[in-house]
Order: sequence, then C-alpha cells, then structure tokens
Amino acid sequence: MIDNRTEYQRMYDVERRLWWYQSLHGRVLRQIQRQFGPDNHPIRILDAACGTGGLLSYLREQGYPQLTGFDYSRHAIDFSQERGLDVSFGDLRRVDDFRPGEHYDVITCNDALYFLTDAEIVNALTSFRKRLLPGGLLLVNIHAFEAFAGTHDVAVGSSRRFQHADFERYAGQAGLSIQRHTYWPFALSVPILAVRQWQQYQLRRGRVNRQEVDSDVSYPGDLINGLLLGIMKLEETALSSAPFGSSLFLVMK
Repeated sequence: MIDNRTEYQRMYDVERRLWWYQSLHGRVLRQIQRQFGPDNHPIRILDAACGTGGLLSYLREQGYPQLTGFDYSRHAIDFSQERGLDVSFGDLRRVDDFRPGEHYDVITCNDALYFLTDAEIVNALTSFRKRLLPGGLLLVNIHAFEAFAGTHDVAVGSSRRFQHADFERYAGQAGLSIQRHTYWPFALSVPILAVRQWQQYQLRRGRVNRQEVDSDVSYPGDLINGLLLGIMKLEETALSSAPFGSSLFLVMK
C-alpha cells in the first residue's frame, strides 16, 4: 500500500466520515481523556504511521494543539500536510531516528505494525516506551484473527493478523504492560466474517485478480454509515472488552 496513491486517496476522502474510522478515533480520544482528563489539552501526542492524518485532524478539532506524526509513505505525508498537520517522514523500523530527544504523553500506532516482523514489532514498541513521558499511554490498533483476512488485506499489503496473546508477548519483551484491550467490532463480526470467508474462497479459486483488488475503505451512504456508527457506540457502552472481532485495540503503559 505504501506506493499505492489510490488507496491513500480513498482513505483521505472518507477518513473523517466512515463509521470505522470514527469509531476508532473515538476510542483513542476516550482513552486519552480517561488518562489525562477531558480538559488536559496541552499534552504532546505522536501518531506513528499516521496515514493521511485523519486521527491527528480529529484530535486537533477536539482541542489538542501539540500533535505530531510520521509515515513512511510520501503519499501519506502529502495528504497529511494538505490538512495542515505537522507530519514528516519516519520509519517504524527506526523510531529512534524520528526527532531524537522528543518525548510524548501519548503515542498512537494504528493498523501499521503488521508490516513488521516479530522482532521489529518488539523493537518499535521498545522505542515507543522510551519516548513516552511519565504516565504516558501507547495506543495500538491492529488487524485481528486470520479468519478475517480477505481482499482488504491483499489491497493494503497485510500478510498476517494478530491476537491478544501475541501482543502480551511483544509488550512483555518491550517492557510495557497492557492495561486494557478489546476486539472490535464484535456486534458486526458475523457479517464481516461471512464476507471475508467468501473473499478468501474467491482468492483461493483464482476468481479475483490480486493485482486489482481494492480495500474496504469506501463510504456506504449516510443511512448505513449512521446505523453502523450507532451500533459501534452501543457496543462500546455495553462491552468494556469483547472476545472477538476483526480488529484488536490495546492500551499500554
């Protein structure tokens, strides 16, 4: 995906509206507010592998001014800078090289660590830990459960998915502890699983050209989008931690 400008354009076009991004960004905000309070806005926030800057843009609208991001893709950086964000080049394999000496209250890293090997993930998490200020948070979202792999994974270059046990191991090796975690979207897991299993079947049968597949990043219309976002809000209210879903959200210290 790093060299696929079309995918970044899709993300840029819908990232502030699509139910999935809205739900993820809301989760990030609530964890920040849980740790620092609703009015503690001078905190320093880094979004590692920030994509087109949707999360940073959202946090800026929520009153957080000290925002920084990095990404490996030139396309992602260009789109982020179009939003007027402080985003520049950075590599998850060499986190220590990004603005050495700067430290942060919050570091987020969403749907990017799957590009790395196990050892590289541990190194990235270790570097994040070293860059956190006292009382700081590391927030990670990642693709979960191989059963949910489908054409979206092919389009974005994801070669594997993870479970909580994987990150328990990574976190321990990096000197971090997982404070909270949940799989999501639990309430939509059955229809998502059905779609992804059908996609896997078509991929195995060669009925889909792997070079031409698109990601799931598309806007379904206001009615459906609003319905799905409402389901996500109910899910987060009712379940502090869900046992199953296509994504895994973790809060680490």
